[in-house]
Amino acid sequence: MVPANLWFNLILCLVPLLLPPLAVEADPEDTAVYLFCDQGPNYSRGSAFARGLNLVLNSLEDKVSRSGYNITSYEETNVTIYGLAQCRGDLSSADCKTCISTGKQKLLQQCNNISASYILDGCFLRYETYKFYSKLKLDLDTALILYNTQNSTDRKGFNRTVALLLTDVINEAISSSNHFSTKSIPGPSPVTIYSLAQCFRDLTVAECRECLSTVKKYLFKSLPEGALGAQVPNKYCILRYETYQFFNTSVSSPPPPSPGKGFPAPTTGRNSHSKSKLPIILGAIGGGVILFLLLGMLLWKRKAISGLRQKLISPDQAPTENAGVPEGLWDTKLGFKYETLKTATDNFNPVNKLGEGGFGAVYKGVLPDNRNVAVKRLFINARHGMHEFSNEVQLISQVKHKNLVMLLGCSLDGPEHLLVYEYLPNRSLDQFLFDPNKRKTLDWQKRFDMIVAIAGGLAYLHEESEIRIIHRDIKASNILLDEKLKPKIADFGLARLFAEDQSHLSTGVAGTLGYMAPEYIMHGQLTEKADVFSFGVLLLEIVSGKKNNSVLSEEDMLPLLDATWKHYEAGTISETIDPCLKQSMLYSEEMCRVSHIALLCTQGSAQLRPTMSEIVVMLTGKDNSLPLPTQPAMIDLNNAEHAKAAFEAANENLHNSVSVTVNDATCSVVEPR
Repeated sequence: MVPANLWFNLILCLVPLLLPPLAVEADPEDTAVYLFCDQGPNYSRGSAFARGLNLVLNSLEDKVSRSGYNITSYEETNVTIYGLAQCRGDLSSADCKTCISTGKQKLLQQCNNISASYILDGCFLRYETYKFYSKLKLDLDTALILYNTQNSTDRKGFNRTVALLLTDVINEAISSSNHFSTKSIPGPSPVTIYSLAQCFRDLTVAECRECLSTVKKYLFKSLPEGALGAQVPNKYCILRYETYQFFNTSVSSPPPPSPGKGFPAPTTGRNSHSKSKLPIILGAIGGGVILFLLLGMLLWKRKAISGLRQKLISPDQAPTENAGVPEGLWDTKLGFKYETLKTATDNFNPVNKLGEGGFGAVYKGVLPDNRNVAVKRLFINARHGMHEFSNEVQLISQVKHKNLVMLLGCSLDGPEHLLVYEYLPNRSLDQFLFDPNKRKTLDWQKRFDMIVAIAGGLAYLHEESEIRIIHRDIKASNILLDEKLKPKIADFGLARLFAEDQSHLSTGVAGTLGYMAPEYIMHGQLTEKADVFSFGVLLLEIVSGKKNNSVLSEEDMLPLLDATWKHYEAGTISETIDPCLKQSMLYSEEMCRVSHIALLCTQGSAQLRPTMSEIVVMLTGKDNSLPLPTQPAMIDLNNAEHAKAAFEAANENLHNSVSVTVNDATCSVVEPR
């Protein structure tokens, strides 16, 4: 019996012989996009500058096809010219040279300035009188946006899909050696969305990231909602999306046939034309049959290899919930190898454990380059664990803010899935705030700075980021502290996308009792005001040094929120201030003001609560006037079963599941008085 792999190799050898020679129609993508003919001095034809410029452009044209990129310079008396040429990463060498040649001719014809850039669909040319390489000076204030005037029928869904796609293609481009990537994703039916990202190769990785991210943000800020395609011409990077495939899937294009070879020259007359087509048709049919057989053999071999691989993988090594992870994540360039992270954490040694949440434990790790990282080990058998994992990766990777914990990457290739974050050495705020000794290190100025920073991070999530995000689990243990005790919001695992046209989301209840808004617990209605409520509770904890589910004092015997309201009504709100802050009583008025803001945040009516941006203004603005708060939601300290029943009832009505973390003391939330 002939071995299968022998047949496979034989077919590979026969295919080139059986397929007819095909004439390839080149597409150099040399359509003009935008000309930057900068304002400034012009040069005259025949001048020393014109001669130097011709030499620079000719040199770029000759050399660019070798690698798709070239820089050159020209220096003579009183004349200095620097030039750059780059082709899109999907162009063949021949198409690249054709595109640059076209661009050179048009540039010389249309602009006689001593500084200019020309963008074509497939390539880019630039020359200056100064050395501009690796100097990102992106200014989009007056930038032109080229976009498709047709809009998607599902504008919100289309925009969300585009946002995720552009984030993905940007991350790939940044990670690739040539700063180039293309990707596609199914959009709202029936369209597929295609995207391309590329930086000019003189930019560093950091500059490339900055350029593409800035262009993306500008697109979403300026575009009509649901536009079916767009790009922003600039001198540093390309970011484009369309609902048709505008890039090549292969960069290898054979040269066009030379005269006298390949197909015979067409002759006049109908019969001769038909005869000349017959060999082509027969050849195409034969080639199609061979390709069909080849495809079948490839699929057979792939299945055989897959089966062998399954036999070689032991049960404890096989991923158990791969189906729960979106396909796009398997190709992410944020990837870390599982073994690298396992070694970094000393095989997840309990000594390195930083903490544990509802979906996984977090460990300190040290990478081979001596970087400290925090590795979140996902509980893959936890309910909704895989959903949380994909949520964190896709959301955090596109959210950048100084007061948000940065996601560095993830691991998908091991028996469990891991998230890698920046490491913050002082762990979480609760370990300082509720420790009798550590709390003394937090004077009022430190606490106030933390409050303002956390408010700024939440305002960014709700109103300033391209994708509005509700965190759903704001609490002291999810506020991490760096070496200078600067706070960063962590754990986006419960975050939900919040579309612009929605007043609220009905969702499964998830979060931590004591921090959760009453309308969310009772009815599952989630708005950004749920985060505002949680932030208000956190404010009271920071001011008082007490946990929200503990009594403020033996005299009151009331939980923190109720006790604060009681003192507010009595005009004695200063009695809620942490005794450790006695040395900071110079700021007592500011402390009372923060408690007042906390009561505004925790009002029973979500509509009456301020937005996070309004809270930032209240905290940092010069206007001392504040609106009067209404009664907050009443908290029953002694009835945990009622709280659980409320959760179950809310979720039963919504046909959703429950994910709840209960604080150290039992508590429940009922309808506001």
